[in-house]
Amino acid sequence: MKCGIGDYTAQLAETLGKRPGVTVAVLTDVAAQPIPSGLSFEVLPLAHGWKMSDALPIMQAVRQWKPDIVHIQYPTQGYGRQKLPWLVPSLLTVLGMPIVLTWHEYFLQGNLIQLKGSLLNLPNALLPGGLVVVRPNYHAMMAPWYRRLIRHKVFDFIPNALAIPVVTLNPEERSAVRARLATDARELIAYFGFVYPAKGVELLFEIANPVRHHLVLICDLNATDPYQKMILERSQTAPWAEHVTVTGFLAAEEVSRTLAAADAVVFPFREGGGKWNTSLQGALAQGTFVLTTSRERHGDDAADNIYYARPDDVEDMRQALQTYSERRAPGTGPHDWMDWGSIAEAHLRLYASVLS
Repeated sequence: MKCGIGDYTAQLAETLGKRPGVTVAVLTDVAAQPIPSGLSFEVLPLAHGWKMSDALPIMQAVRQWKPDIVHIQYPTQGYGRQKLPWLVPSLLTVLGMPIVLTWHEYFLQGNLIQLKGSLLNLPNALLPGGLVVVRPNYHAMMAPWYRRLIRHKVFDFIPNALAIPVVTLNPEERSAVRARLATDARELIAYFGFVYPAKGVELLFEIANPVRHHLVLICDLNATDPYQKMILERSQTAPWAEHVTVTGFLAAEEVSRTLAAADAVVFPFREGGGKWNTSLQGALAQGTFVLTTSRERHGDDAADNIYYARPDDVEDMRQALQTYSERRAPGTGPHDWMDWGSIAEAHLRLYASVLS
């Protein structure tokens, strides 16, 4: 699927599927078709939008496949407002299937919206089985009562890894990519990833300078979605008209080339970013300066070529972009990033613990 968790799932399944004695299938939406050839795992495109009517076909398919472990990735915007994905673990537990969950975001209890999400996830928190998280300090971020709910799970923090390749562009290649994205000599400021309110994408139009910058939005935008429609309208309205390029979905290598050609990549996340964000990792890996937000860190990290502003601090982000845009690093990013082989081995150890 066209999202960071889709990339993550594909990379994990591909790496696990190449291990001796391991057979992997990914059950997903019919929208994932056509299925690429040459994969090391099977794809079961069965869900039609994750509606409740998908429940019986999903349960039948899993039962027929007879897995030792069912591993479900949460959350993904691709599920939308559908409730079925949150019920699937409970339904499969009834069939006697051991369950492992990956929570890609924090489930917090600090306000009413966060509490609503935590309560939606409550059945999954209560289930036995394994729990993988990709963000640090996970237990510490929870309210004590929610932390107690998951204390029975086999828990592991397994950091994320790059989902796109690292590329090196020579000056001619970089100029050619830039020429395809913009017709003038403005600095290219890129964003890469999903577009929904928590990502703060609308802040790009305030952080960047319409006189100096050309925005490159590496994402799909759908006018039927109110938030994405607003982004499209701002990109087509003065002072940004003709100074925004929306690329749509790009293949992984083309994403890397676009990020490598940019002068800066900006992620104005509402809740803060970190190494768990595959889009942020991908930008840093190309050696391009990255500007993002954080609730724990603040200021410039020259060693990793990244600046952390506080969420929603537009003025700080504007100043950082003006100061550090065009700063480049050798690429590949922080030295302590995980690789997919290590991630796969960590998952196999957790699966063994759940089954023991």
